[in-house]
This record gives sequence, structure tokens and C-alpha cells, in this order.
Amino acid sequence: MDARTTAENILNEELGRLKERIIANHIAAGQRASGRTIESIVVHVESTPDGATGELDARAYFAGLETGSRPWSRIHTRLRKDGSEYPSAPKWFIEVVEGWAATKGVNLDSPWGVATKIMTSGSALFRDGGRDDIFSNEIPVAFDNVASRLAGLFDVQLTESILRTINN
Repeated sequence: MDARTTAENILNEELGRLKERIIANHIAAGQRASGRTIESIVVHVESTPDGATGELDARAYFAGLETGSRPWSRIHTRLRKDGSEYPSAPKWFIEVVEGWAATKGVNLDSPWGVATKIMTSGSALFRDGGRDDIFSNEIPVAFDNVASRLAGLFDVQLTESILRTINN
């Protein structure tokens, strides 16, 4: 097995382990609802002329697992009878919140109120300052594991090359 193939295998294994740790952290934090975020996490490893590259990819809002949802930059409003405006989440977002609540088994007294609060103030996770125990804490571990294993791979190859040179 050449170094490139082995490097690809190391990246596949370590990124796969990173994916599993992230999923475990996500579930342990009680964040799992529909499973779409978990299903979106994919490992990509490919050979390049210089060796191999790898990445862990996920849906666009993946970072929200740690940051929560920020308040919207454009707040939707409705008009009162007196002509004044008040913030009001759009129907499609209220339906998203209702779907999330149903999936999680949460009974909401006012899906409109929850959706409007998220729209204007951000999610509870955002308002609480976020967290760093879903993926941020795992990335340095994965980086160290890859670096250590690749360094070990090249140490072995260098030793084998020196031994072949000496023996010839």
C-alpha cells in the first residue's frame, strides 16, 4: 500500500471518527429532532497530486448546533388596527417551529410566539451564548489524531527507505 492510499485511509478513518463523536455529542445534548442534520454529515476524501485531502461537510445551518439561531436581519411585521406595526413571524416559519415541536414531542402554547421570539431575539441557545461541546472541541482532537498518524506513517516510510538504501 503506497503512502497516498494509506493517507487516504487515515483521513477516512479519522474523519469518520470525528463524524461519530459529533453525532454522539449532538444526541447527548438533546438536539436531535428530525435527524436531517445527522444525515447531512458526510466525509469526503480524495487523492490529489500532492497526497490526499479530506473534509467533513454538513448542511448549511450546521454551525447553529453550537451558536443557535441569530435574530433575523429583516424582521417581519404586521399592522394593528390602529396602524402601528408589531413583529410577527411569517407563516412558513411558524410551521417550521410547529414541525420541530411535533418531532421533539414538545407542546407549544403559542408556536407564533416562539417563532416570533426566535425571529426577533434569536434562539434560546443563541441568547444563552452558545456552546462549544458539539464539534468545536472535537476538531483539535481529530487534527491531532490525523497529524500523529500521518507523522507515524512517514517515519515508517523513511525508515524503510533508509534500510533499503543500506541493504542495497
